[in-house]
Formats: sequence, C-alpha cells, structure tokens
Amino acid sequence: MREPKYVGKSLPRPDSLAKATGAAKYTADLLHSRKDLLYAKALFPPYGHARIVRIDVSKAAALKGVAAVMTADDLPGANGYGGMIPDKPVIAKDEVLYEGDPVAILAAEDAATAERAVALIEVEYEPLESFDDPQQMLREGAPRLHKDYVVPKDNNVSDAVTVKKGDVEEAFRNADVIIDNWYKTPMLDHAYLEPDVAIAEPDPVQGGLVIYSPQHAVQLAKRAMSDAFNLPQSKIRVVSQIVGGGFGGKEDSTFDVSVIAGVLALKTGRPVYYEFTRDEVFKNTGKRHACTIHHQLAATREGKLLGIKVDTVIDKGAWKSIDAIPSRTAQYAGGPYSIDHALCRSWSVFTNHPYGCAFRGLGNPQAHFAMESQMDELARTLGMDPVELRMKNILRHGDSTIWGQVMLEERGLGLEECIRRVCQDRIFQTPLDQSDPRVRRGRGIACFLYGTGTGMPTDGAHCLVQAQPDGSVNIGAAASELGQGFIIAMKQLAADTLGVSADKVSIDFSDSAASLESGATVASRTTVLTGNAIVDGCRQLRQRFQKVGAEMLHCDARTCEIENDTVYPAGCPERAIPLKAVIARAFVSQVPLGAVGSWYPPMTYPNPENQGDKMHTYAFGCQGVRVAVDIETGELTVEDAVLACDVGKAINPGTVEGQMQGGMAQAIGWALMEEQFMVNGKMKNHTYHDYLIPTAMDLPNLRTILVEHPNCLGPFGAKGVGEPPIVGAAPAIRAAVRDAIGISINEIPMTPVRIMEALRKKKGQE
Repeated sequence: MREPKYVGKSLPRPDSLAKATGAAKYTADLLHSRKDLLYAKALFPPYGHARIVRIDVSKAAALKGVAAVMTADDLPGANGYGGMIPDKPVIAKDEVLYEGDPVAILAAEDAATAERAVALIEVEYEPLESFDDPQQMLREGAPRLHKDYVVPKDNNVSDAVTVKKGDVEEAFRNADVIIDNWYKTPMLDHAYLEPDVAIAEPDPVQGGLVIYSPQHAVQLAKRAMSDAFNLPQSKIRVVSQIVGGGFGGKEDSTFDVSVIAGVLALKTGRPVYYEFTRDEVFKNTGKRHACTIHHQLAATREGKLLGIKVDTVIDKGAWKSIDAIPSRTAQYAGGPYSIDHALCRSWSVFTNHPYGCAFRGLGNPQAHFAMESQMDELARTLGMDPVELRMKNILRHGDSTIWGQVMLEERGLGLEECIRRVCQDRIFQTPLDQSDPRVRRGRGIACFLYGTGTGMPTDGAHCLVQAQPDGSVNIGAAASELGQGFIIAMKQLAADTLGVSADKVSIDFSDSAASLESGATVASRTTVLTGNAIVDGCRQLRQRFQKVGAEMLHCDARTCEIENDTVYPAGCPERAIPLKAVIARAFVSQVPLGAVGSWYPPMTYPNPENQGDKMHTYAFGCQGVRVAVDIETGELTVEDAVLACDVGKAINPGTVEGQMQGGMAQAIGWALMEEQFMVNGKMKNHTYHDYLIPTAMDLPNLRTILVEHPNCLGPFGAKGVGEPPIVGAAPAIRAAVRDAIGISINEIPMTPVRIMEALRKKKGQE
C-alpha cells in the first residue's frame, strides 16, 4: 500500500477560520435571514412532580399576535417521542414527572408576545411527592413513578444489565485481600455553549416538514419524532448546521425543542423558531447520570486480581432517553484488566429528575472511577507500587475481558506503552515540591479502555460518494461536525483512498435528505465507522476509474495507479493523464460516477450473561496528574496533567490532540467542581453563577502523548478517540489527593468542602 499523502498529517480544519471570525452559521443565525418566523414558547411546571388539575389557555389565545396555543389534546399525532422508545410526552396531559415536562405550548409573531402569552396561561396543580433517590425507588414496594408506561412495568427500573463471568463466590473465598468500598459520582450538565434550538418549516409541496437544528443524528431524529408529527419518516427532513457543542447531549435533547417547533409549524402552517433559555437548558435537557457504586475487589497477596462484584445504581431521571448506561457501567466495571471472575449488575432507575442521556464517555467514566480507585486502595493495602500492580494485571494479547472478549494485538493493544510513556513523564520523574507546610502535593495515575462504537447490531455506517467530471468529489454523510474535526478527517480519508487532492473533496454532512443512515455522532464511532464507509465508497470509484484509465493508457487495470489527481501505469508516472479526463471518459461511457459506501463491524452475539464480543476494537490510555492541596482551605489544584492514548492511527494528529485536551478539561471539571443539586425534584443550581465549570485559569498545561497500535479493521488503522480522554482524569486526581494528604475521597467532585470534611474527620480519628 502506498504511503498516504494526507492521513497522519495535522491539516487545518476548514471550519476553524469561519468559527473564529463568526462566518460559520449556527441554527440561531438563520433568524437574521428569515422574516416569516413565528416564535415558540412553552410553559413548564413549578414542581418536579404534580398532577395537572386544570389548565386555561383562553387568555393567551386571545392575545393579539398569538398564532396558536396547544395543549395535549391538540396534538396532530402521538403524544410521545424518544431516541429509544417514544415515552417522553410532547405536552404533559395529566401529570408532570419533572420540571421539563411542558404543560402548554404556543407560537406568536414575535418573542416578546410569546413571553407575554405564556405568562397568561393558568394552571392549577396538585403537588405530588417527588423522588430524588434512585436507591429508594429501587427498593421492593417503592411507589411506582410510571403507572401507564409505553413498555409495561411493575417497578421503577428503566433497564437492568448483568455481566457474569466464572465463579465469583469461589474467587472471593480464595482471596487473600478484599477491597470493599462505595463510590458516588454526580449529575452533570453538558454545558455546551449553543442552547438547544430548532426551526421547523412545513413543506407546502409534499406536505412534510423540514427541521433545522443542531443534532448528533439527523436520521435518528426523523425516527424519534415521526409519530408525534403523524408523518411518515420519508416526509421529514432534518438538517443540522454546525453544532455549538454537544458532548452527547444533543443526541436527543434537541428533540425537545424540535418536536415543539414541529407540531406548532404543522398547526399554523408557518415556520416556527424555538430556542431554550439557558435556565431551560439546565432544567429540561438530559444530564450525565449520577451513580452510586458498591465495588468489591478480590486479589491475592501478590496482587493478582481474582474477581469483582459490582452493583451500580443509576439515576435515570423521568424518561428513558438513551439508556445505554447500565450496559456500559456493567461492561467496564473491571477496567482494562484481566479478571477471570465477575458479577457486575447495573440498574437505571426512574426519579423526578431531568432524564439521564448520553454524555461523553457513556457510563465508562463512572465505572472507571470506581475500578481505578479500587486499584489504588489495593496497592496501598498490599504495599505495592500502583503502577506495578496495574502492569501485573492489564489486558494483553489473548487475555479475556470480564465480558469474555479476547483481546487481539491486530486490533490494537497499546496500554502497556501508554503506561510506560506516562511513567517516563516529568510528573513521575521530578521530585515533588513539599516546601510549603500548608500545601501538600501528590501524584496519581489511572488506566482505561474504551470501545469504539455502540456494540449494537445496528451499528453500521453508509455514505454517498460522487465524483464530478472536473475531478472533484462530493461525499454525503449523515454524521455531525460537533467541533471534533469530522470534516477534515473525512477529507483526508477520501483523498488518500481515491488519490485526489484534499481540497477537491467536499463533505456534505448532516442533512437527512442528502445522506444515508450512518448512526449517531456518538460513542467515538464516527472516524472508524463513517470513515470506513467513505473508504469503501472511494475504493469502488477508484476501481472503476482504474479500469477506464487502463483502457485509455493501454495497460493492466490491476497495476494502474491513481495519485495526485492523475492516473498512470505502475512505475511509469511520466505517462500520467489527469484523473478528471478519466472521470469525463467514464461519464460518457455509462460508468457510474457515484457509489454507496458501507461498513459494519463484525456482528456480536453476547449470551444471556453478557459474555461475548462487544466492540470490534478498544482505545486504551493512561492519565497522569500532579495536584496540590491547601490543607487550610481545602483548595485542590491540578498543577500538571499528561495523557497517553492508543488511538490506532491518528488521522489528523492536531484534532486528536485537541480531543485529548478537551476530554481532560471536562474530566477535571467533573472531578473538582461540577455537580447539580436536586431537592424535591427541583434543580437548585441552574445558572453558570452556581454551576461551575473549569475556565482556562483552573486548568494546567494539558499535555498529550499519541500512541499508535493499529486497528486492522479501522480506516488506515484508526480507533475512536472522542470519548476515551474523559475517563482517566478523575480517578488519577483522586489517587494524587490520596498521595498528598493520605485520605481516600470516594465521592466527586472533590470540592474544598469535601476535602476539609475529610481532613477534619481524619484529625478527629487521630
């Protein structure tokens, strides 16, 4: 195979300058070119749980400038939508289950009128008991939150998953050491800059609906909302502009605004604009699931891991949304280690909270926080170096995960190299400065693995590849540009596969009418799955053009080369002819210039105990940090951070490093400061004044190490890298805090309050 010209190079992203100058158009920017829009508004309840006794919209409907007011009785189709099942009501009918259930919606000629009108809607509620504790709702005899659910239920469990391997009880009987701890991780907001927003426009020609909104999955959006619109999916077109951050949340939270704009557009026959306020984004949209984890780890005195027992209770919130977290927390409960015996159970449980949805990492950060913390506790109990303990147990070629998947070097197994390179870093090679008596410093390390893709049978990707007679190429792909560098990576893959210049490749992305199903832009799957589909489509065209070129050059098609926009016999570049001439000949010779590219990972068949392959490949990584703890104030500072990731092959190293840095930044926020507080079903901190995220002043220099152990099934060897970088920082910071002050803190975020409480408790015990 010839050396790639573009893959492996840090080419500039085509959207960078447009975003920096403000030229890039987000959904809300379409307002400036539209004078015909109605403005939507929804009324939300002041309770986390209540019965709707009476609702009167007459005053709002009578207000001048109001085009329509709708309650649940006015909907055109089913009163339900959702990414997995249509359980979330478009408009609540008799009962609200969280603060984000709308009780009425309206559209008006301008935003000010919409605001006035929604304030005129009169609703009488009967407040009901709100349930904040998923563990309470899991108990036998707990009051049932969903009494009439889409899927019949006799409890509050949205989903339950068990991963079972070997004989756990026997492993624990044979153990020399058992580490038994509880861990807690919080509910988080995605904190994306762009609020959820949508424009819905009726199609007067075919009677359908066009929705413009920032999405993770334009094809999924059609399926999720079609019943609510009472339209066939073929008559719904979803167009996603450049997305102003998503991190998993816009996989389905944007449905919340899109469905309201859509039903109002169908009601009025006019285009409707709807945007959440920041307060509504906080209260209404999906969150990272809060988790409580009981983790038991059995080992020999030499540090060999024998078995684990893990129970994870997950705060599902009011509605199902994307409910992959039970399977992910159970799957990753054993981390990147070879463990022969495991019993890992996870339950997602309904509460009166915002629904838990996809958030960068999909349950993996919660699972690894517990497992990596347990590894540090085991190392201290045994008096063993934490790196030595990890190296003794990491997955290597031929080893089996707790879900029974055998690791293969040809799929990329770079964890050992990641660990070694982090240990060679200055964090671990430079002595700690302990000269200030009130500041204690420590360092910590954590390892992780993360599967590329969803592991579901539907996890495939398709695209349209079309060559133009002038030698340029269009690629229609349903994936979204979320800021991760999707456009440039796909250009690089297409250009090197087809042999054309990267600047001649145009990616037509995230329009359901111009692209095929390629899955959601989630689960670190896009570069590999959509990338493989693009490579497949480009190879089909390449083979066709090799045949046509060979006829023109009077040579064997099998040895015909296409490179640098030219076609020539192998070894004879002086006989090259322009590729555009070959495409032009193909155009008039009944040779198709378009192809459908497709790729599916190998089908997986887990058994009832969830033993079997999950994803075709896994990214591995190691995080190192150095922290400083002020023992008088509890202030915790991450002073240095380095992350090594085995990415298979970095298609664009610059964007990969950006993903790694962004993941570390988010993980530091999760570990140190981010947390949402719910009391009686009501969110207490719903502004950026009281929900803190890290700024540049809170972050150290985030350093990266690229490790490349190629994945034989990935495009040019690539694995997914979007989500793995968020996994390791929280447990590494916890380990560093333990190293600094000698105290184990098992709940994050590790705020100054929690650190001071731990210090006072330790002092009292002494």
